[in-house]
Parts: sequence; C-alpha cells; structure tokens
Amino acid sequence: MLALSGPSGFRQAVLALSGASSLEELSEDELARYRSLSEHPVDLNLAGRSRLLATGLLTPFQVASLLDSRSRSGAILSWTELGLIDGFTPEMVPALQEFFTLGSPDGPPGKREDRRFHQSLTLKGGLRMSGEAYGGLKYEAAFGERSVVYASLRNSYDAPQTAAGSFSAAWFGRRALGQVIIGAFNARFGQGLLQWSGFQLSGYNTLGAFRKNGTGLSPSSSFNPAMRGVATDWNFGRWRLSAAYSLRGNQAVANLTRTGRNVTAGLTLTPAAASLECRAALPLWSLFGEVAGTWKGTITGIAGAIWKPSYGRQLGIVGRWLGPGKQYSGVAAGYEGKSFSATLDAAWRPDTKALRGKSLVQWKPEFSWRGMRFSPQLRAQATWQPAEQTPLRVDLRGVLSAGSGNWEFSGRYDAVFGHAFAWNWYAEAGRRGQALSFYLRGGIFKVDHWEDRIYVYERDAPGFFTVPARYGRGWDASAYAAWRINPRHSLWLRWETVRYPWNLTEKESRTEVRLQYRYKM
Repeated sequence: MLALSGPSGFRQAVLALSGASSLEELSEDELARYRSLSEHPVDLNLAGRSRLLATGLLTPFQVASLLDSRSRSGAILSWTELGLIDGFTPEMVPALQEFFTLGSPDGPPGKREDRRFHQSLTLKGGLRMSGEAYGGLKYEAAFGERSVVYASLRNSYDAPQTAAGSFSAAWFGRRALGQVIIGAFNARFGQGLLQWSGFQLSGYNTLGAFRKNGTGLSPSSSFNPAMRGVATDWNFGRWRLSAAYSLRGNQAVANLTRTGRNVTAGLTLTPAAASLECRAALPLWSLFGEVAGTWKGTITGIAGAIWKPSYGRQLGIVGRWLGPGKQYSGVAAGYEGKSFSATLDAAWRPDTKALRGKSLVQWKPEFSWRGMRFSPQLRAQATWQPAEQTPLRVDLRGVLSAGSGNWEFSGRYDAVFGHAFAWNWYAEAGRRGQALSFYLRGGIFKVDHWEDRIYVYERDAPGFFTVPARYGRGWDASAYAAWRINPRHSLWLRWETVRYPWNLTEKESRTEVRLQYRYKM
C-alpha cells in the first residue's frame, strides 16, 4: 500500500492515479488539475455522478458502484470501507485520500449536502535578471458540490502580451441533468481513438497507461484549453447521454454510455467518424477495447487486458492499430508488483515502416530504519529507433528519498547513453510544516548534445510547472518556500539560478525569482 504524507504523498498519489512513471511525463495543465483537486477535494458522500466523473480520477464503473453503495448503505464511513466497494481496492485508497473527502454523516436530520460558497484568488509573477517579466491571475469558486467556476489570465516570457485568458463554469445536477458547462471543457470518451481533449500519456511506460478511462465531459481550468463552447450530459438510470460543441475548431461530439455491473459500453459520434467502446470488469481480469471508423472508411482500433492474479501484482497487454500517419501501431506488455514494474512496447509506423522499441524497468521499495523513512528507486529506460539520429538511447536513474519527522532529504543521479554520455546529479533537503515549508536544492550536469537532454521536475508553487531540460555543462541551485500565513492568506517563493562555467561554448546564465499569493474568501 502507498505510504502517503505531505508533498511527497501528493507526488506518489499523482503517479498512482495518472499512470505516469514520473512527473516529467505530465503536462502543466494536468499537474495543475491535480493541485486544484488536492486543495479543493471532492466529497465522495455528497457529489453526484457527473461531479465525480469530472474529477477524471474515477472510472464510470467505480462511480456507478459508489453511488449504488451510497443508495443501499448510506454514507461511506471510512477509507477502509471505500476499499471494499466493487471497483476500489485497498491499494488505491491512500492515493484517493489526497483528492477526496468523506463528508461526515452526522448533522441535523434532512441535511443533504454542503452548499457553502468557497472562492480563491491567486496572483503570481516571475522576474529574470535579464529584465524579462510575466504575471497571471486565477480565480476559482465552488458552491458546495453543485457548481464550479474557473477564470484565468496570464502572459509568459515568450509572449509578453496578455493572452485572452480562459473561463469555465459548470453546474452539476443530482437527478436527470448531470451537468452543464459553459466555456472551457474537456471531452474524454473511450480509449481516445475518436475524442480525447486535454492531457494524455504518449507512451506505455506503466500498466496504468495501457488503459484510458473515458470519464466524459468536465470543466477545464487550463490556460489554453483545447475546447471552448457548451457541453452537457444527462443521466437516465445506467445510461448517460453527453453532447458538446466547441467554437474552437468547430468541433461537435455526442456520446451514449451504459454502465452495467460488470460491463461499460459507449457509442461516440462526431461529424467525421464514429466509435464503439467496451470495458469489462471480471474476476481477476479487466478487458477493454475500442474500434473507430471514419465516414470515409478508415478503421482504427485498440484492445487490451489486465490480469491481477494476486494482491499487489498485475500483468497487462495492449495492441493498437492507428492506421497511416505519424502515430505508431504496435503491441505493449507489462508487469507490476508491489515494488517492481517492467514494460515493453514494440511499434511501427505503417506509412514510413519506421520501427520503435521502448522498455522501462523500475524498482521502488519502501522501508524504515531507526525512525527514518527510505524510498530508493532504480530506473532503466531504453528507446530504440533505428531511423532516428540517435538509434539507441539508454537512461539510467537512481533516486534516494529519506525522511525523519518533518525533515525530508532526496538525491538523484541520471546517466544517459545516447548521442554521447551525459549525466545530471542533484541533492535536496527541506522541512515540511503546517504553516511554513522550505527546501534547498543544488546540482551539477554535463550534457553536450541536445538529443541527450535530461528533464528534471522541480518543486514549485501550485499552478506553476517547472521541468527544465538540463543541457550544457554547469550547475544549478534553487530555494523554495511556502508560507500559510492563516487560513485566508498563503505565499510561495521560488529562486533559481543556472550557470554554465564549464560549457564548451559560451552560454548565457539565468537567474529567476517567482512569487505567488493566494487569498481564500
């Protein structure tokens, strides 16, 4: 079972639920979505079907099973009880605790839900020593579990002019009307063959990435959403009808899904194509697949299975035919245990006949000794693409995280064998507190070729996404602090500098300061 607590617990929970093998694989908007859910958790005892699905963290089968349990037995009284409901497991409950709450069943008779109004305003900005600056603001509001509003505005170093911004408002019903969304939204159906807006993993590095869980429509807090327009869904028993129209790209989509006790099936239609998707939850097995066809006759498909022979172990296989184009068709297989996992993906592009092979092996045990918590990680990834400039790239990574009380320590070393030999190392230490948290990090790197660049996720304020690419010969240092002044006011500060004293050619150093303030009303 996952050991989750504080910032490190958030990272583990995100990886467990997203299917990513590391935070570097996620996008800025996806990580911001997890941050928002962590700060405004959804009540599993009060939220309706569409609100639960809109989180993107639960499958339609899990939501149907949860609602059925609530109607028969009342509120979920404990996280242990949640782990016993069909579709949930004790393994995933600690991760869900980061983003959901269990509303107390106590209270005056007849109380159905919390309809308190919550809102927050976040201001953020950054400044580089070269004189470049940027800023942004984000407004979030929620009326219990019935409605949410997101509004944001920002610019960037590359685009100093303020962008048009983003707005999204959603109302969640309790009976037939599931939800109505105006503004930015995501539409995720099936296995993503026909319609999947927003973030999706591009590889098959973990078993969690083999199967997509199409959760339908959801409001989006993205600064640059893929779809803007109107969307709605309606619930009729086990049937859900969804329809949406996006002004961006003039896109329209409709979906009809039926969620049964063991089988979920859905039909998706767009002006260009149609698809049929099916998922089955059987004892020890999970089967999934989708076939799509354009009105011009092009057929694509994906199908797979995941087998769980015992607690904490599972094996999976997935095959896909994506037709001519830039995408790779192929077969992937994988194994996942309590601390060890491995995947292998063999694929090709039908149009160019280009081949690609990818594999990832990870070992991530957890143990304690004399009051210290240890989380080492060994990771080896290989990518073989004979038609590319670098036919073979091997990434080796070693990580050691430790903690004692509120103190946390970590170190990481990356070695890359690709165009040449490259490496990166850093160490971090900090203290996590209820009111004040701070961390210091420093590292050195040697990456002479851009093809060998190494991406490193760095700690930052909610809503910021910092995954720099280490390239060149130099060193870096950063400081991060988060101060919760009181329940209404919070501050985040980040300072970073990157220097290249040993670079083969002259390269400009960079120093940056970021500040973020949040006011909860």
